[in-house]
Amino acid sequence: MDENRVCGSGPDVDGRQVESALAWQAERFPQAAASLGPAPVDFLTVTDAWRRDGSMIAWLLDYQARFAAGMDERTKGAHLISFYSHHLGIAAGIIYLRTGLVADLDPDSLAIRFEPFGENDAEVFPADARRFHFRFARCFRGDDGASLFHDAFVASLTPVIETLQARTGLSPVAQWRLAADGIAGAFLEIGMASGEAERAMAAALAIVKRDGSPFSSAALRYERIEAVCDGVAIERSFRLRGGCCLYYRTEGGDFCDVCVLLDEQTQKSRLRAHMERTGGL
Repeated sequence: MDENRVCGSGPDVDGRQVESALAWQAERFPQAAASLGPAPVDFLTVTDAWRRDGSMIAWLLDYQARFAAGMDERTKGAHLISFYSHHLGIAAGIIYLRTGLVADLDPDSLAIRFEPFGENDAEVFPADARRFHFRFARCFRGDDGASLFHDAFVASLTPVIETLQARTGLSPVAQWRLAADGIAGAFLEIGMASGEAERAMAAALAIVKRDGSPFSSAALRYERIEAVCDGVAIERSFRLRGGCCLYYRTEGGDFCDVCVLLDEQTQKSRLRAHMERTGGL
């Protein structure tokens, strides 16, 4: 990244833009946290946090059991890489979409903390919920933001995926597809929250659909679904998965409406039924 201009946490224009983006995230997406500057002592770099023999990976895997009963190790691994990639996609994606800057995701620079937050908003989130807090040391601005974001995300996730493969047996191919789903889903959510869904989806596809990328999957795509709710025609865009979170293997589990294991017509009919039940939400 040496050829790219750097912004830190100082009083420059880029720095102020990043701080504004982080404030917007804190308001709209409290389930993930991000901040800029040197990491406090209770943060760990990605390299240290995702050590194969570390206590944090065991803790993170155990936390996934809250989402379904009867999870085996592979299913926990699938949920964890989805959970982590989605949170990181929100944190880094908001900076990228709102400023054009790419956060430094180098695993030796990016620091994380898995912190409680549900007690602050118990009406929306469970009181014992936790979130990832990402501490970015700096951000970069380059001529090809999509390439820069892609390469940074791949480098950051590589030690994560290697550790999860060693601990759970979940293949790297399966994990990279789930990570791409996380990025694409996060960008769509950001775009919908900011009223710029089309731009956000285009930005995500420019990152995850690159030739030769481990993220690339023919199945991952966005689909606009039309439905009629209370006599009113409505439409909404959804992200259709390229990977499988294995939820169907849990006790009482089923296929997600956007599951890659469902055929296209089943996905569309289930999503249409979902919109009709929820009024388009």
